[in-house]
Amino acid sequence: MKLGKSSVRHFVLSLAAVFLLSACTNQFAYNTLPFWIDYYLSDYIDTTPAQQKQLDADLEKFHEWHRQNELPKIQVLLNKLEADMAKPMSYSRIGDYHHLVNVSIKGSLEGLTPTLVNLISSMSDEQAQIWLDMVNKNIEEAIKEANEGSEDEQQVRRQERLVERAEFWVDSVNAKQKKQFLEMAGYQIGMRPVFYSIRDELMTKLEGILMDRDTSDLGDRINAYFAHLIAFQSKQYENDMALYLARRYELLQRLDRHLSEKQRTTMRKKLASYSEDITAVLN
Repeated sequence: MKLGKSSVRHFVLSLAAVFLLSACTNQFAYNTLPFWIDYYLSDYIDTTPAQQKQLDADLEKFHEWHRQNELPKIQVLLNKLEADMAKPMSYSRIGDYHHLVNVSIKGSLEGLTPTLVNLISSMSDEQAQIWLDMVNKNIEEAIKEANEGSEDEQQVRRQERLVERAEFWVDSVNAKQKKQFLEMAGYQIGMRPVFYSIRDELMTKLEGILMDRDTSDLGDRINAYFAHLIAFQSKQYENDMALYLARRYELLQRLDRHLSEKQRTTMRKKLASYSEDITAVLN
């Protein structure tokens, strides 16, 4: 799985790459995980020699912890999904997998918290501000790109991205499935005001972490941020997000039901190959 630098452009996705390189891994990518985390973080902070030395040591510790503790759990999840994909899943089972994936991501990210505590607590005010400025800049660029053209053009662009992701797993999708992805794209575009508001809440929390970083509970605050980030929930928009997820699960169930045997077999083989890659990493 290729993860280009341009595809992981802000703080959230930099950290989520930990999971992506684990759940969709090859042996080389996982064995060089500390390098990739450092690579993504370098977009946001120019470390001093002392900071870099500490970061290198912390990332090596995190890597070993993740290999021993989280990678076997991810493999169990992949194996479970591969087995369940033998036949169409129920609405509730799709929701269960959404929860299980979120738990896996959360476990991986929280393992990175001690590294981030050391890095963030050592930062100068200038480094912290540059980090925030870069995150805001990347968000603004992403929003500008997403809003280019008419709403119909935006929906088609979003559909194309969803189809591309699906074809990574099943090789190709048919006309009916593409229409279903267009429906999903419409849901997501319609939810943008809610998504943007939740994003603003997350940015406020991130700013608090970076600007008020000399506190004894910094690790707890980072973990709380991760929980908010992964759930992507807000009390103000709880009903909106519940409706969005219900629509998403229902559409995913329809997509799952209409997978051809060839598509289902292709996806199961890909999941099995990732599990085999993890076995190679663990041995």
